[in-house]
Amino acid sequence: MPPPPARATDVVFVVSPANAASMFMPFYFLYLAGYLEEHGFTVAIVDTHSKDPEENVRTILQAIDALKPRFVGLASFVTDYDQVLSLAKDIRRRSDAKILAGNAHPSIAPEDFLFEGSPFDVVVRGEGERTLRQLLAEYREDSDLERIPGIAYRRDGRVRITPNRELMDLSECALPAYHKLDLRWYQRPTKNILRRLTTVGAVIYLGRGCPFHCTFCASDSVWQANARPHGMSPVRKRPMSAVIRELRLLQDEHGFDFFYILDDTFGIREEDIVAFCEAYRASGLRMLWGAETRVNCIRTPEIMALLKDSGCIQLDFGVETGSPELLKRIRKAATVEQTVAAFDLCRRHGIRTFANMLLNLPGETEEDLRLTHELLARIRPTFTSIGVTMPYPGTEIARGLSRPIGREDYGKFNRIFPPEEYRLSAHRRNLARLLFSWFLRYGVVAPVEWSLFCADARYWKKLVSSRHRWRYLLFFAKDIPLNFLRYLAFFRHYLPRPLKN
Repeated sequence: MPPPPARATDVVFVVSPANAASMFMPFYFLYLAGYLEEHGFTVAIVDTHSKDPEENVRTILQAIDALKPRFVGLASFVTDYDQVLSLAKDIRRRSDAKILAGNAHPSIAPEDFLFEGSPFDVVVRGEGERTLRQLLAEYREDSDLERIPGIAYRRDGRVRITPNRELMDLSECALPAYHKLDLRWYQRPTKNILRRLTTVGAVIYLGRGCPFHCTFCASDSVWQANARPHGMSPVRKRPMSAVIRELRLLQDEHGFDFFYILDDTFGIREEDIVAFCEAYRASGLRMLWGAETRVNCIRTPEIMALLKDSGCIQLDFGVETGSPELLKRIRKAATVEQTVAAFDLCRRHGIRTFANMLLNLPGETEEDLRLTHELLARIRPTFTSIGVTMPYPGTEIARGLSRPIGREDYGKFNRIFPPEEYRLSAHRRNLARLLFSWFLRYGVVAPVEWSLFCADARYWKKLVSSRHRWRYLLFFAKDIPLNFLRYLAFFRHYLPRPLKN
């Protein structure tokens, strides 16, 4: 069915003001916008970056007034639920557009967005491209939403969920609609793309999906909001030609020096690593890059040599814990021995490592903490990130709680000052105090962030030859003293709080 006659704009995607300081592009909207434009719809993305939250909201509302969209799309994660809900209410007061909610949280718990008096009209569950295309083409005030797979809506006082929509072949994906953003914000040096290494970089995806079932992760629940056709792998890959085309666009037209592969499962099959590295080398592209992967995906010197030769300078691993018992309990599907082997390979080949660690894992004991210290001393990551496990909706951990988590609880999810009611560990340590002590011990907070300078010659040559070289120099000149001030602020602001508990 062809699209109905358009108003000024068919759909406006609004990036949550909670993400105003983020250096990650809203890739979920970029993919949707590119796909919808290819199918004849008019799309806009409103992406604000003021330090004043109220100014961001005013800018968004002014854009809605000017664009007069038929639909407004908002993405929500548990951590920004309250802000997204508040923004949707503000939009509802000014616009008769249908307000859509999508991404991880709405896919897992659509009822959180479709309560009595909610400003949201429809939840898009799971993968959004085909569902949004059908919604934009067929939605009428008197239409029967029941025939549109992959959505949820409220009618006659209850939430109705339509059948899951089938996952699509990723050859249908369009290129992300980078032209819909003011990229100047994202062309500034940051330590948040190749994490803790200063770059002008972008995030890309080679595929979608994850075959694992870690108990602390909701990824599995998100993908279950779609039906998987018989014979389709849980991990789908984009055509390599489309990936290289996107990278060429980022380098040649937009001037990015680095990129980061954010797939849940980069390298789950060795042949996928080989295919990407060989295609990237053959392309002649010169960006350096990093990736998020798993320790059981990095197994051989040959793969490491190929990664390095194709421009990889950093690999990030979800290590989580040094306790074999906890690894089994959280169903990590990896071992301590695989962790040691992967980090040793990276060190021998001169590739930076980033280790994500978790405290407050279910049943965690003092002995588990000791084993984690021993493992970190053994693998010596370039940088160690430490978080506190929270029972996010959609995770097996959340399903195992004695009482369900509801909308009123989401504001409590604080990984810096975790509430006692979400203690999962068996030990009785003050979780915030424990977290801060690990921050100091592993240099997460330090007067000088030495990992910032731990890179090989390729990295420094890239900075010197970049068209952004003066921006890099200015960033270093500012960041070194600012980091020291942040270190002092950490002691003034954060440390006293848990000590009073």
